[in-house]
Amino acid sequence: GSGFTGIELATELASRFHVVLLERADVLAPSLGEEPREQIGRALKDVGVEVRLGAALDRVDGETTVWCGGLVAHPLTRTLPAERDALARLLTEPSLAVCGLPDVYAAGDVAHALADDDHVALMSCQHAIKLGQFAGHNAMSDLLGRPTMPYRQPIYRMCLDLGGAGALQTDGWERRVLASGMQAKAVKRE
Repeated sequence: GSGFTGIELATELASRFHVVLLERADVLAPSLGEEPREQIGRALKDVGVEVRLGAALDRVDGETTVWCGGLVAHPLTRTLPAERDALARLLTEPSLAVCGLPDVYAAGDVAHALADDDHVALMSCQHAIKLGQFAGHNAMSDLLGRPTMPYRQPIYRMCLDLGGAGALQTDGWERRVLASGMQAKAVKRE
């Protein structure tokens, strides 16, 4: 797949192996936005990754295969009597308390939480870290009888590592390109 993990892994491994990146969709990086797509495609070509669109893996024949096929919350979420989204993430209140379970808080890849009024937090480190901070603060506040704070993370930036081709930094949910190449790689390393 040509999501965050698939692209970063493919561009990193390309200097040592022949890499074929399969994408089920008819476009490269469908979840990463339209504006970055051309630069991602150029970077994959520059580092020698072979891209096959509209293709899916149906079997492994003994060659080395790494599969990056999407994200799903940990199965432990199934042990809670709570609603989950299509990715098995627990639906949360603004405080990150699990809906219907006020003494249980969710963070990271198991939390279906609104980052702003229109967007659900992604299963990625830039959201998981902030989710953990809010959930921890609110769980402690709840224990101490203090008010909780609603989770919000309105600024969304992405920095995608592209191996030997540098990186790509975007801003906003529409993923407007801010920087690419080695300039963006320096940001990724910070």
